[in-house]
Amino acid sequence: MDIIESVKMAGTTLLANKMRSTLTMLGIIIGNASVIAMIGIGEGAQKFVGDQVNSLGTNVLFIVPGSPEAQSRPVYPPQTLVLEDAEAIAEQVPTVQAVAPMLNASELMTYRSRNVSASIVGTNPDILTVRNLDVARGRFISELDLRRNEQVVALGSELAEQLFGNQNPVGQSVRMKNVSLQVIGVMQPKGSTFGDNMDMNAYVPLTTMANRITGRTSPYGMQVTFIILTDCPTGF
Repeated sequence: MDIIESVKMAGTTLLANKMRSTLTMLGIIIGNASVIAMIGIGEGAQKFVGDQVNSLGTNVLFIVPGSPEAQSRPVYPPQTLVLEDAEAIAEQVPTVQAVAPMLNASELMTYRSRNVSASIVGTNPDILTVRNLDVARGRFISELDLRRNEQVVALGSELAEQLFGNQNPVGQSVRMKNVSLQVIGVMQPKGSTFGDNMDMNAYVPLTTMANRITGRTSPYGMQVTFIILTDCPTGF
């Protein structure tokens, strides 16, 4: 039997069983499309996670208080991080490039009649290095601001736009929990990292955050939510 006869027989069989042939072809098409779609989704998810990790940096480490073993016990003593922990890391680990303790809270920020929910971040100037942040206008918080408990704030780009529109925020005052803060800077747009919209952050000195806004302290010192650090490019 030659090729032509084989093709004729196949065509005759397909025509005689139109419904079965149609369903078979449809199954093949749907199966192939599903495989292609799953591959595309997988590659897209892999790229998304890769981009998020790259935005954090490959040499960045987050330190949080406590341990899974301790927290699994029925009763365990509260464990916290304090400012002195961050200072000890900076002093005793020579390969660490920058250490940024952070104290976080969500608060309503007000400018005149505008009220916007913001993510308040109490930290130090090293946060610029560990989170790859840049200032678009004005300046960032300084070590002097920390020592003096200055009531100053640097706004994320989106937060600044929602509060001030096209107006220059630098030099203006905003209020939060009956505390007046002078805007000293606006950050470059950063986007979101694992669901955290950094453009809605408001950065204040850690000391101001703890003493004037949240009042979060412990018997061991000024409490922080977590510590971020980055090592030198050469690594450990």
